[in-house]
Formats: sequence, structure tokens, C-alpha cells
Amino acid sequence: MIENLPWSWLAGVGLLGVLFVLVLLWTRKPRYRRAAIMTDNEREFYQRLLAACPECQIWPQVPILALVRPDAKEGSRAFWIAFKRISNTRVDWVVVRDLEVVAVVELDDRSHDARKDAQRDKVLRSCGYRVVRFSSSRRPDPRQIHAAVFRPD
Repeated sequence: MIENLPWSWLAGVGLLGVLFVLVLLWTRKPRYRRAAIMTDNEREFYQRLLAACPECQIWPQVPILALVRPDAKEGSRAFWIAFKRISNTRVDWVVVRDLEVVAVVELDDRSHDARKDAQRDKVLRSCGYRVVRFSSSRRPDPRQIHAAVFRPD
């Protein structure tokens, strides 16, 4: 029976089938899964930070836009260029005392991109933030962390 159908009809049915599958894929709702705020490595270092700065709050995974804003007219081209450069970045931890930022703390491991980190540090420092970096391979004790975070300028 199929051999008696014209090829244009078969092509049309095939095209409708492909379109149906594409519509199903396109309208599929995105799915999500729960994610951890910190890796095991970061959790361990977080405990060191808490011990090093007992008089402070330690805020993990803070979006950089909570700390800085582009210094351009809101909505201008310059604003959006600067905004896009930083909009998807976060800092590992913000050390806060009396709701004032004491320092931004970064734990450098394999996931860190040195070039992007340098750019982010430059932005943060230009706004007056102290940025303290620790290497994941060298584990400072709480006394060393405290000294680095509260080092006089």
C-alpha cells in the first residue's frame, strides 16, 4: 500500500513527523537539580575561615554585582558592556564585620582561571576591596588566614 502513495505525500508526512518532534523538544520545560553551595575542599577551608574570623560573618558564593556596580549611566552602552563583564561572576567568600566588608577571600584550585581572576581582582580592588587569595594546595592555618585578612594596608 505504501508503494502506491506519491513521494510528495510521504515527504509531507515525514516533514510533519520531524516538526512534531522539534516542537516537543522546543517546548520541553527545563529541569533542574539541587547543587551544593561549596565543594568538599571549600567546606574544609570555610571551617578554617570561621576559626580565623570568629567575630565576623563569612558569606559564601557572593555574586560580584552585590559588591560593585558599573560606574556609568544606568542603561547606557558603557554600563551594559561593564555589566556583562562581571554579571556571571561570584567570589568564594566575603568576610563581613558589622555589615561592612573586611575582605574578599578566594581559594584558588584547578577550577580557577588566572586571567579571569586577575580581571575580577582588578575590579574589586578598584572599588576599595581587599582581595585575599589562598592556594588550595597550601593549607594555611586559621592564624595565617586571620593575619592575611586583617593585615594593615
